[in-house]
Amino acid sequence: MFHSPFLTHLIVIAVLLGAGLTFAMPATKPLDGKAVAAAVLHPLTSLCLFYSLAIHMHSSLGGWPGNIGRSGLPGDVLRHEGFTSFAFGSLLIGCMFAWPIAFILCSVTEKMRPGLRYLGIYALASGVAFLAMEFAPAPYLEWWWD
Repeated sequence: MFHSPFLTHLIVIAVLLGAGLTFAMPATKPLDGKAVAAAVLHPLTSLCLFYSLAIHMHSSLGGWPGNIGRSGLPGDVLRHEGFTSFAFGSLLIGCMFAWPIAFILCSVTEKMRPGLRYLGIYALASGVAFLAMEFAPAPYLEWWWD
């Protein structure tokens, strides 16, 4: 099912960190709905773009691409793929680099400590998004990862 051991590890780490931070931290005040929405926006957008690209590609080509890469794709599918690749790449970079830095900053700064719960929600949403991406049709996943 999982095509990348790296992604598998990233999913597990994100879900565990996210669940731990979100549910294990003492709630000093209720979560802010707008902040929760902001925390899940990036992973949800990436997931929506990923699946909308699959639908767009399948409907434009009348099936899955016969070749690996971008050659032969219509211009509108190429633009969609560019947005999707950017969103997916930024989600990976966010999970690997930005999230740990934000975690450290929130952990060591008393005023920023309430942000840890929202970072946990972001990590949990990212892990769920990565996991949900693995349920795409096999020919699309093969094209996506290659």
